[in-house]
Amino acid sequence: MKLRVAARPSKLSLTQVKIAMEYISKKIGGLTYEIVPTRTRGDTIKDKPLHEIGGKGLFEREVDKLVLEGKADIAVHSLKDLPSTLPNGLGILAVPPRGPVEDILVPAKANPLLPPEKLPPGTLIAAGSPRRKYAILHVNSQVETTWIRGNIDTRLRKLDSGHAQYLITARAGLERLSIDRPYLVLPIQPFTPAPGQGTIAIVGPLETSISRRLGEATHEKTHKETIAERIFLETLAAGCAKPVGGIAFYENGLVQFIAATFSIDGRGEWFNVKGKDPVEVGVRAAEAVKSVPWW
Repeated sequence: MKLRVAARPSKLSLTQVKIAMEYISKKIGGLTYEIVPTRTRGDTIKDKPLHEIGGKGLFEREVDKLVLEGKADIAVHSLKDLPSTLPNGLGILAVPPRGPVEDILVPAKANPLLPPEKLPPGTLIAAGSPRRKYAILHVNSQVETTWIRGNIDTRLRKLDSGHAQYLITARAGLERLSIDRPYLVLPIQPFTPAPGQGTIAIVGPLETSISRRLGEATHEKTHKETIAERIFLETLAAGCAKPVGGIAFYENGLVQFIAATFSIDGRGEWFNVKGKDPVEVGVRAAEAVKSVPWW
């Protein structure tokens, strides 16, 4: 089987295509592919936070459009970039095994590696989402935050050129690109990851011969976690404008979901929901988040 794969042309995106296709090839055999690259609105608008220019979908729409127009068979995305509802006829067909889910704290080259609670007052920390901003302020209200955009290479370059003293970003990106930098892994609580963090999604038309073959190859554990996290997002209908985290862990037939939300005045709430049905767990986790006073 030969597939035309739509993807962004960034180094990380192309690396994730390779990871996904190598996994699928091992599962079904005889797979070859070619990449159909396209730039997205999220790639071209770099001077504003994502939640101010449309949120989720900014790295997805133009890529999926190639599939809808028949110019590609599938698309490969970072799952956390996908909106809760995909374009008509498209769905998540398969996922490879999940990468690391945690956020990390990366110091600029001139700075020491310190835990967030020990950073001196006035320390400037770059964050790309409200979730990361309010998580760090919850832990240490004396630091300052600034927005940052761009791929991981761009963010690190900005960090070292004086944009900030520390950067919060996803661990998966650095590890997938084999970037050798010191970093501190941040705990799931209070730094609860974004739904889908660390997961690569293969998207395409449903109910086709390709979707059926790819569906047979999906990684079951990651797929269960994906379902719970996507339902969580769909139930919240919050996009990326609100500081919300949610991560599922599937083991031995049980889904454990950790959900978090933060207020702009520094409060945070965490919820731990368990169950066998990932859909039901995702809904309950979202309803718990919506119960907080500041929602």
